[in-house]
Amino acid sequence: MNDVACMRLVMKEGGRRSWYYPLQKGVFLPTASGMSVREFLHDVLHFDDAYIESTVRTIFLNNSPVDDIDRTRIADGDRLALGSAMPGLVGIVMGRDNPFKSFRSDISARDGATGSSGESIFVGVKLFSSLAAESGAAVLERGVTMDALMLADFLADRTDQVIDADGMDGEALVAALRDGGGRIAIRVEFK
Repeated sequence: MNDVACMRLVMKEGGRRSWYYPLQKGVFLPTASGMSVREFLHDVLHFDDAYIESTVRTIFLNNSPVDDIDRTRIADGDRLALGSAMPGLVGIVMGRDNPFKSFRSDISARDGATGSSGESIFVGVKLFSSLAAESGAAVLERGVTMDALMLADFLADRTDQVIDADGMDGEALVAALRDGGGRIAIRVEFK
């Protein structure tokens, strides 16, 4: 569950921060159905308990805030948005495990996972704020699946930052992504 067999994309180190944008737009990660949100954070994103408890304070599953990361399970096509603590009153109310969660009980995530446990699935993941900065490069290095056209648009202004893409330069990669469409699995390294 940790690695994706895919294209190896080597980028210049100076372009690392620009990848926060596609991480916020969303990538897809392979996993097994039936995992709890906590298991996904551990097994797929490689976050330890201390990091989850101290830093991953805002979790949305399919646009609904998640409080119980041990009982809420993921299913194929689900979308997780992950962030650190959000500012202000909205941030307090939408953050997980807070004294005001009863104010949003009608919109909180419910366990909607169906199907057999252990089936191979894809989950959409968006990383925001410090999570993108602290863990984004490691997630990209293990491999993600992205929309090919979104990746082409993102790289179009950064072709000079591409060192290698399975033997292609930046311009050839952008052209290939636009011709292929669909989704592409990539592993991004920064040098």
